[in-house]
Amino acid sequence: MAALKSAAVTALDTSIQRKSAYRGNVQLIPVEVSTDAADGTHSIAFSDTLPPNTELIAIRLEHTAIGGTTNTLDIGYTGDADAIIDGADVSSAGVVDYPAEAGTTTVGGGGPIAVGGKAIIGELKGTMSSDTINGYILIVTDE
Repeated sequence: MAALKSAAVTALDTSIQRKSAYRGNVQLIPVEVSTDAADGTHSIAFSDTLPPNTELIAIRLEHTAIGGTTNTLDIGYTGDADAIIDGADVSSAGVVDYPAEAGTTTVGGGGPIAVGGKAIIGELKGTMSSDTINGYILIVTDE
């Protein structure tokens, strides 16, 4: 029986890999958004600018039912506000995940997303009135 290797393990055969590419350090960015905001579009800063070679690997956000005329949440990074999640419905209490199950609002493909040198941002369309968005974002870095 032939032994198969993942691409990351195969790369180890030829050279040392940077930590973020193989066995990197996973770090948690806590998310807690709770404010009152009128109906409209609101920017959310989930992180500051991240170190080089950083990759986003997971998002898990629980939210209350957010009212308003549109009721969606986009998540992306500097320069592309909906690169990771585009138009997640937040009109009913629920969860926004990345990676997500097939057929959901994830647009990032499910694999790690390069966010080095960028900030993770979001755009909420809706009305927050004693509403919350809580959870975490996981990244992997060389640090």
